[in-house]
Amino acid sequence: MSAKQLKLKDDGYTSNEELITLYQKNRDLHIRNKIIINNIGLIYSVAKKKIRAYSCFTIEDLVQEGIIGMMKSIEKFDLTKNTSFSTYSYYWITQQMDRALMNNGYIIRLPAYVYEKVNTISRLEDNYLTRNEEIDTTMICNEANITRQEYILINLYKKNYSSLTSLNSLMNIDTDENYVELQDYIPCPNCCIEDVIISEDLKEQIINILNTLTPKEKEVLKLRFGLNGGDPLTLETIGNKYNLTRERIRQIENKALKKIKRLNLKNGLKDYLLEC
Repeated sequence: MSAKQLKLKDDGYTSNEELITLYQKNRDLHIRNKIIINNIGLIYSVAKKKIRAYSCFTIEDLVQEGIIGMMKSIEKFDLTKNTSFSTYSYYWITQQMDRALMNNGYIIRLPAYVYEKVNTISRLEDNYLTRNEEIDTTMICNEANITRQEYILINLYKKNYSSLTSLNSLMNIDTDENYVELQDYIPCPNCCIEDVIISEDLKEQIINILNTLTPKEKEVLKLRFGLNGGDPLTLETIGNKYNLTRERIRQIENKALKKIKRLNLKNGLKDYLLEC
């Protein structure tokens, strides 16, 4: 069948095998895309089974991985074998999705063998719950071919690692431009993140400015304004500490402040300094 014949047949049904035969002969990407579109329902069906509540992947992410798997199956499908393409591609789709989930689907990446055991135990436990039966750990261990200690450890991984949720997880989407993340719902009673960032930036800039002063000027300003974490001290108290007069401490303070005012325009401290 030629590409022209395929175009004439677009309004009707074209089997996967016919399309693959034509694609493997011509390597026309338009034909490959048509195969994917014809089987997109299969990909969505697998994605719905693979989606996990605590996974970083959305169903659309899994569909993208499924499409990659189907593209591999199109390249490798052997028409001489007595196998349905849907059955063959199902294997590649699930393999691609499982690999993506193992590598990038969770906040903390678990080894592949642990991920497989978590899935196996989860599936066996779900079977008991579906039948409204109490979970028999002994039977599960026998069916999964693991010891009881391994069962406890794998459930620990499942509870503490696979169930983590990112603070950037989307909690609500109103429009494409407006969405809410989990961290937006977490209250901060003391201060907001913006205030913390501004405060840390101010501290860093003040330290840089103080480092341009002489050691005595730097120490006097720290004591005078409480920059070392203590209470601000009077001129007289600072003078007694260094065995200097009150007036001499004032002179050192004024000289240091004049230096800072000159540096203020260059170092961006003007926006932060409060007039005394």
